[in-house]
Amino acid sequence: MSGGVAHCSLDPSNLESATSPAVGHGEPISYLKCANNGLEYATKLLVAEAAWPFIVNGEHWLTVICTPTKLEYFVLGFLYNEGLINNLEDVLDLQIGQAPEEVIRVELKNRNLLLPQHHTLTSGCAGGITFVDLAVAREPVHSLVRTTAGQISVLMTKLMKSVSEDYRRIGGFHTTGLSDGQKLLVIATDIGRHNTLDKVAGECLVRAIPMDDKILLTTGRVSTEMIGKAARMRVPIVATVKSPSSLAVELARAWNITLIGYVRGKKVHVYAGWGRIQDYVDSLIEKDLEPIQKARLPE
Repeated sequence: MSGGVAHCSLDPSNLESATSPAVGHGEPISYLKCANNGLEYATKLLVAEAAWPFIVNGEHWLTVICTPTKLEYFVLGFLYNEGLINNLEDVLDLQIGQAPEEVIRVELKNRNLLLPQHHTLTSGCAGGITFVDLAVAREPVHSLVRTTAGQISVLMTKLMKSVSEDYRRIGGFHTTGLSDGQKLLVIATDIGRHNTLDKVAGECLVRAIPMDDKILLTTGRVSTEMIGKAARMRVPIVATVKSPSSLAVELARAWNITLIGYVRGKKVHVYAGWGRIQDYVDSLIEKDLEPIQKARLPE
């Protein structure tokens, strides 16, 4: 989109490529570089960040902060993960206005929809919502998909390589990819880790890519809102190079999601749903360890 107001046709051929992880940035920024016991001026590209008023059915619902790439996918995925739509047929019109005013306008089929009061659950601030409330909010994820620690490591390496040059040049962004276990189907980048999941979900809706029975890989910390979006997407396996939060682990166990952290080389930490990691299961059976006798394999 070059400017003005863009109407999204929801035609995949008119939108960005699924595996081209565009990283939005602005003009080079000057900064003072301290190196080799000396000072010098330098310039560097920084990841773009913008605030977008989100107008739904003529009502200003909220303002989202994101990197302005794959915005159509982001909007659709955000609406889907928030439960406002179930498919593309629920969206009558989508407009992205960039100049002179940055604004997102969406018209939904359900004109009488009551927009929820949006809030983000973050560490140390649960807004009065208990774990029980969160746990019963979604059905457990049922899937027969199995993988191995080595396979997860290979996929994460592919994801990191896909943005390695942009990370070196720009940095400051998160990346998420959806995989069928062999290749990356969708890749999204954003300054917000949770935004990357919305972009992935939106692209899957437009390109008719089923999200169930897939593997979600991310460079961001997996917290409650991240695992909640994964559950909404019905993804059975979530892996990150970083750490999950303690509540995310509890929710992953409640929602039957395999949650893997610290994917660095072949060493990974499996916090929930270890039964989907086939080499772990084989090792536990071979060693006749107690957990295998009591744990239920994920369905």
